[in-house]
Amino acid sequence: MAKVIYLTGAPASGKSSTSRMLVESVPQVLVWEYGARLTDYVKAKTRSVLNQDDLRAKSASIVTPEDVAEVDKELLEFVQNNRSDHSILIDSHPVTKEVYGYRITPFSLQQFVELAPDEVWVLYASPGETLRRIATDGGGRPTVTIEEAQAHTTLQASVAATYGVAAGRPVYFFDTAVPQGELVTRLAGRLT
Repeated sequence: MAKVIYLTGAPASGKSSTSRMLVESVPQVLVWEYGARLTDYVKAKTRSVLNQDDLRAKSASIVTPEDVAEVDKELLEFVQNNRSDHSILIDSHPVTKEVYGYRITPFSLQQFVELAPDEVWVLYASPGETLRRIATDGGGRPTVTIEEAQAHTTLQASVAATYGVAAGRPVYFFDTAVPQGELVTRLAGRLT
């Protein structure tokens, strides 16, 4: 049975790498990587050579809430067109670290209910592990303190919990401190 999963977590929680490994384990899963789709949308709109690292580094100065709303519409259409034939993993994080603090650019609750995911998954890592991962492979992510990493994870989890309550869907929190293969096996089991 195909499932729609809304996957979220703060930066460096392992969303993208875990998603890639999950698709290798369960090839019929389609992944909607929100950051990549948003980057493509903004590039086309502005005719720039923007990449995802730029988007991570300069989020609020590049992306408007209107841009997010347009990509949200594309996501809803994608899910409607594919949910009967494929499991779908939506890799997204509406909380971004900005120079002034944080910004949350979420789905409206009505849109999230319309998206109707079967489950919400939140990946998280300890603040120390988050800092280590960003130092090792920043990928345009801003450098953060322990406190900022904790705040980002907490904010992201609160958005996910709000989504789950609004849609009446379960929210699962997965600690990415376990070996990644073990995590992927655990997640693949939730898809079947």
